[in-house]
Parts: sequence; structure tokens; C-alpha cells
Amino acid sequence: MAALIAIAVIGGCVWLVNLATSPSRNGSSGSAGHHGRQATEPIGTGHTTTSGTSPTTVPVGAGAPVLRNLAVTMTELQLVDTSRALVSNGVVLAPDRSLPTYVWTPVAAGRYPLVVFVHGYDRSPLQYQRFCSTLASSGYVVAAPSFPLEDPSRGNGLNRADLPNEAVDVSYVITSMEADASANRLEPSSIGVVGHSDGADVALEVGYEQGTADHRVLAVVADAPDPVTSPLVPSTAPLLLIQGTADSVVPYSSSQAVFSQLPGPTYYVSLLGADHLPPIAGGTPWTPVLDTSVAEFLDATVAGRGPGTSVLAAQLGSSPLVRLATKG
Repeated sequence: MAALIAIAVIGGCVWLVNLATSPSRNGSSGSAGHHGRQATEPIGTGHTTTSGTSPTTVPVGAGAPVLRNLAVTMTELQLVDTSRALVSNGVVLAPDRSLPTYVWTPVAAGRYPLVVFVHGYDRSPLQYQRFCSTLASSGYVVAAPSFPLEDPSRGNGLNRADLPNEAVDVSYVITSMEADASANRLEPSSIGVVGHSDGADVALEVGYEQGTADHRVLAVVADAPDPVTSPLVPSTAPLLLIQGTADSVVPYSSSQAVFSQLPGPTYYVSLLGADHLPPIAGGTPWTPVLDTSVAEFLDATVAGRGPGTSVLAAQLGSSPLVRLATKG
């Protein structure tokens, strides 16, 4: 069932507030981070803010102009994969996998590429609402499922061993969204996956690992992933690899390892001096750099907007707050 959205104008901005009666997904303060460490970074406000105007048509194709600052709305889909049980440590917790999914969509009429966002360990989708809303405002339908053994508000306990199942969950969300592509306003065959922390591990599984890779995914963004431990499939899907050099949760050497492991086209953006969660949560000098890097990468690799991959490295490496390495 779609969530109700209240619209108010405050300080010149449009505030879109979810009025659904579903349980809160803001999580508790002082919760454990990516690997069970204490996380003290701020998460964000839990509100969606947008400003600016929206075009009446959506430009597509190579060289089409980029889209920014579009007004967006948020809805909630109750997706359930009845083909698989929810199992943790050998115990069946439920006969199916319930995947409540928050979807941010530009208000302007037209079709947009789909991006599935994968949240981190001991987090929930709405704790990344600022990022998902901002990405949607650049002309994407952003779908962020809640994973039953990673989101503490689900009440199932937490289990990182479920990550391969989450990769299958991502494919299920893609299939569900595509099944009603017209209603979901999707541009056909234009799909990307973005993940943070444990979600970055899942994004890599969906993009490149045997047994979980989904050929429909055109590009992957992995923010602070662990090294890959499974065999890889042949893939030319471009990767945007991001991590703060002062990450206190996942060692910075982890993204360095991923850069060496994946042979395909890779853009490795190191956020100089940044920690694990603050850049994507918001309110840091690196936040607009991260937002812009993800949007420019997806514009070039998924949406076919802007100048394309020929100048992508120059765009991604233009900030003094980053160090860029590329290959492939």
C-alpha cells in the first residue's frame, strides 16, 4: 500500500512527510555499526526536502542534459517474496521474506532509471532518506528495501551471514518494480545498484559475484565495502568505489583491496579525511561531493545523460576533497 504524503512549504522548500502508519524505521541511538562496533555518527532528520522545478518531459539519450533539484515524492511498497523463507542461524523465522520498500520518485511526468539502494548493518532505509531523496532529485526512481536481518526495527535480530540472501532480495525488488514499470515510472533496462557499508558488500554481490550477479544491473556504486570473498563472473558493468580515508568502521584498506580485485571499469573516489557514515548521512564537507559523484557516475553509465564516460574521470576528480584512481 502506498504511503500518504503531506506537503508543506517551509522556508521556501517543499517538505514531503510520510504519514503512513507503518512502524518507525529511524533506529535507536548508539546502535552498533557495520561490524557491531558502536556507531556515534549523526543519521539525519528523517524528512525529505526538495526544491526547484521539474521539467514536463524527461531528456534521454547520449548527451541529454543532466537533471538536478527535481521535486520528489516518497511512497512505501509492501513487497513479499513468498518463494523463500526467512532463516537465521538455522532457525526459520518466517515462511517468506518481507521487504518493505521505500520509493522516491521525481514528481515530473516521464520515465526514469531505477536505482536500488542497499542500507547498512544495524540501519534502516529511512536513516538514508537524505541521500535517497537527493539521488531521486537527479532524475532517478530510488527503491530502498528494508532487509529483515539487517534492519533492527524489524525485530528479527541481526545476522550478517544473510548478506547473500539480501543480494537475491535486490533482484526480487528489481523484478517487482519492473513488473509494474509503467506505474513505477521506470525507463526500461536502465538499472543501477548503490550500497553503503554492508549494503556495499551486497551491491558488489549483485554486480559481480557468482550465484548472485544480476545481468540487468548496468552499474554499481559501493561506498565502504569489505573485500570480495566469492568468485567473480565476467562483467563489464562499471563500478564507482567510494570510501573515506579516515573510516573508523571499515578499514580504508578494504576499498583498496576491492579496487585490485575487480578487473572491470572502476572509478575509485577516496574522500580525504572522511569517516564511515557522516558523508552519506549529511552535513559534512564531503556530502555534496559524494552526492555529485554518485549522480554523475549514474548519469554517464545508466541514464545516458551528460557528457558521458569520456569525461567522467575529470568530473569525479575535480574536488580537492577527493583522490581519484581509475582502471579498465
